[in-house]
Amino acid sequence: MVFVNRLVLPEILDELDASDQRAVRSRRDLRLVNWFMRGENWILHELGKMSGVGRVVELGAGGGSLASSIIGQWPNLEMIGVDQMPRPEHLDDRVLWWQGDVFDYDAYDESTVVVTNLFLHHFEVLELSQLGNNMGGIRALLTAEPYRGAMSLLMGRCLFPFVNDVTRHDMAVSIRAGFRPGELAKMLDMNLDWSECRGVFGGIRLRGVR
Repeated sequence: MVFVNRLVLPEILDELDASDQRAVRSRRDLRLVNWFMRGENWILHELGKMSGVGRVVELGAGGGSLASSIIGQWPNLEMIGVDQMPRPEHLDDRVLWWQGDVFDYDAYDESTVVVTNLFLHHFEVLELSQLGNNMGGIRALLTAEPYRGAMSLLMGRCLFPFVNDVTRHDMAVSIRAGFRPGELAKMLDMNLDWSECRGVFGGIRLRGVR
């Protein structure tokens, strides 16, 4: 079975208060999901191959694990996490934090690399196009997202015994809102040279470089 059309629906975690215990558990579950999907590792690997990078902006930075990993490896970069959530309590002090809507953030320049992990699937086509327009003349974009397909759903279900009800629901919703090859680059509509690959555990990875 192939999910031909994207279906973007609300995720439970986005509606819960950050202090809700189900939300706390689900955010912990997401670390397990990230470990299996290896999206953050791929972003770190690709970032390490780039030159001329002065600033890295993570959209949807969440708990800040990727931002902390980036500043840990490249302490001379300017690392900015952007999210509607408040700055995480234990975030590396060298990471700058911008709390607000990602569509309102505009501190991009030609040395900026934007990174996202399991975030862009939350948006409809018109929103992705707007976000692509906002990012303008950035140096590069590195993003890891769910691959929309039955196999991704099957692999996700293998984790069901180890995660809570919020994560189980949101995982399925995320996959249905994920991307097939070529879709995300077209939706963002940015003037970048694109390359794309698949992860082993249900991920699709997109690299755009100027």
